[in-house]
Amino acid sequence: MEPVLELRDVARVFPRGIVALREVSLTVAAGEFVAVMGATGSGKSTLLHCAAGLDRPSSGSVRLAGREISRLRERPLTRWRRDRVGFVFQSYNLLSELTVRQNLALPARLGGPRRRGIDEVLAAVGLPDTGPRPVGELSGGQRQRVAIARALVTGPSVIFADEPTGALDPTTGGQILGLLRRAVDRDGVTVLMVTHDPAAAAWSDRLVLLRAGTVAADAATPDAPAIADRLRAVSTAVAA
Repeated sequence: MEPVLELRDVARVFPRGIVALREVSLTVAAGEFVAVMGATGSGKSTLLHCAAGLDRPSSGSVRLAGREISRLRERPLTRWRRDRVGFVFQSYNLLSELTVRQNLALPARLGGPRRRGIDEVLAAVGLPDTGPRPVGELSGGQRQRVAIARALVTGPSVIFADEPTGALDPTTGGQILGLLRRAVDRDGVTVLMVTHDPAAAAWSDRLVLLRAGTVAADAATPDAPAIADRLRAVSTAVAA
C-alpha cells in the first residue's frame, strides 16, 4: 500500500542561509499516529509545514495522499489541502463570531468536501448540543474539540496537529489527544503531530526526534518518561 505521506530528501533553507531542514526523509502509513519532537529550532514546525503543503521545500519532494505536492502550483495545491487534509493548531483558528455549526460548514462553503455530517462529528467529539452556540462563548478545550470536528468533517487522509494541547490543562489536553487517538483507531485517519510534551507524544504509535534539522531517531513510541529521556539526550547533543 502506498504511504499516505512521504518526504524524500527534503531540505528547507530560509533567507540569510538559515537551514531549518537538512535532507529529511520520512514515510508515514495510513492509520498511523506519528509524534515529532525536538529542541527549539530543530525544525519541527518547518517539517510539518512542508509535509502539509503550507510551505515549499528548497529541495527534495513531498508526496501527500497519492500526489506529489512540492511542485504544484498554488491553486491546485490549495484545493488538494482543502480536500485531503485536516489541521488542528494550538490557537484553534476558528471564527469566534460564527456559531459552531457555521465553523464546521465553512470548508464545504469554500468548495471542499463534506464526507461526514456535522451532527455526527460533533457527537464524536463530545459536543452534540453546541451547534447553535457562538464559538466565542466556548472554553479553550471546547474550541479545540470544535477544531478537531472541523478537521474530521471533510474525511481527511491526514490530520496535521501543531501543539494541539499547548494551551490546555493536562486533563483537557488528555481528552483532546484521546479524540485524535480515536480518529486513528476508529476512522483510519493518519495523524502527524508536533509537540514539546512527552505526555502528549506518548499517545502516538511512533516517535520521530529531530536534531538540527535532521532525523535523530525514528522508532516505536515508548512511555512518557522514556520519551523525556530521549528528548533530553537529543537536546544535550544539540547544546554540545
